[in-house]
Amino acid sequence: MKHIFYIVVLVGGILTSTHAQPPNFAACKEKMLPLLQWVGTWKGEGSMLSPSGEKKSSVVEKIEAKLDNTMIMLEGIGKITDPATQQETVVHHAIGVVSFDAVTSQYKLRTWLQDGKSGDSWFKITGENSYQWGFENPMGKTRYTIELNPQKKTWFEFGEFSKDGTTWKKFFEMNLTKVD
Repeated sequence: MKHIFYIVVLVGGILTSTHAQPPNFAACKEKMLPLLQWVGTWKGEGSMLSPSGEKKSSVVEKIEAKLDNTMIMLEGIGKITDPATQQETVVHHAIGVVSFDAVTSQYKLRTWLQDGKSGDSWFKITGENSYQWGFENPMGKTRYTIELNPQKKTWFEFGEFSKDGTTWKKFFEMNLTKVD
């Protein structure tokens, strides 16, 4: 009986220790290094094409590094101001988390919206200071392209939609400046 106890403890210890960290913790941190320049507060304007026309909003993106720089958390809020009353209304509020999965060797992006929707998206670095992310649903494919200019501290992002994956139509644009 004593031997069974020791075997259970030994196997449990081995299993616990192999799952305590990702297979390559250092690789996760290294893969996230290009995204650390996102950290801070960004402000500017966004516009979205909807069935009722183009909607413009003021946008604030707050981005933080979390869990020892192994993930980036983004919170974006878009507001419009009623010209008559000067009252602000939130038209977009989302949170996203970008991380690098050492098991699959891929970036992951998980998003949540104010209306309760959430989703998993693909994410990739397409060049120096260039990024792309997107997702598919039964209606088609959506992709977003991000271009940063670290010297000017600017963030330009646009979104496109395609029903067939070949012909893309722009529906979203955002221009931000890093303020801290």
